[in-house]
Amino acid sequence: MNLTKAVLGTIAGSVLLAGAANATVLNWDQGQGRSPGGTISFDGTRVTGTNIGFDLMNASGTSADGVYHCSNAGGTVTVGATRCLLSFVSGPLDSIAGSTLIFGSGGDITMSGFLTTATPGNTAPVIAGSPLVLSGTVRAYTVTLVGGTGVAAGLGIDFKDQSLVDYFGTTGAKFDFTMSQLSIGGCSAVGVDGGFSCNVNNADFQNVVPEPGSLALLGLGLLGVGAVRRRKA
Repeated sequence: MNLTKAVLGTIAGSVLLAGAANATVLNWDQGQGRSPGGTISFDGTRVTGTNIGFDLMNASGTSADGVYHCSNAGGTVTVGATRCLLSFVSGPLDSIAGSTLIFGSGGDITMSGFLTTATPGNTAPVIAGSPLVLSGTVRAYTVTLVGGTGVAAGLGIDFKDQSLVDYFGTTGAKFDFTMSQLSIGGCSAVGVDGGFSCNVNNADFQNVVPEPGSLALLGLGLLGVGAVRRRKA
């Protein structure tokens, strides 16, 4: 493992460990062993993720903890048909370390869909409107590709639908960073400049309202990444 990857991994792990005990966490995942679907692609400059699917969200550290499902606009949950869809664009390519592409800050994150208290096959009022994630910025992103498979992960900030943050009692709180992990496969070359397109086989997307200690860890980690890049320059 190269030093830059180690630093990025430490940032993500430290943030999650520091925030998990007390912070507000919204953890998005797939249900019933389903694949998220969607793709990620690289055009030689940036990575784009398109329609990466999630079926449910587990809320903890909020005023309404529990498991919520993605639904249609009427609050009906249909397995395989009503999903929350994540799309993003990374910042520009910053450096390459072995088989790992490292991207800088920039880009955007959105998530479309609706959430409800209903379980699959049932209907209940929606608690948030589409888009769930209104906008955001990717602060750092990496893709490691070996042959036709690999992993991708990123950190960033996002801003949510107001009815969602009101429901969970987090009005006025910032979701200061996100952790997104993807397992990718079926990759194929596209265009020039080392471009590729991959299917997303597994995905996790975790939002955290961090404690002050988590913010300090994030700041120290980003400084560490900068130091690593300067030494390599």
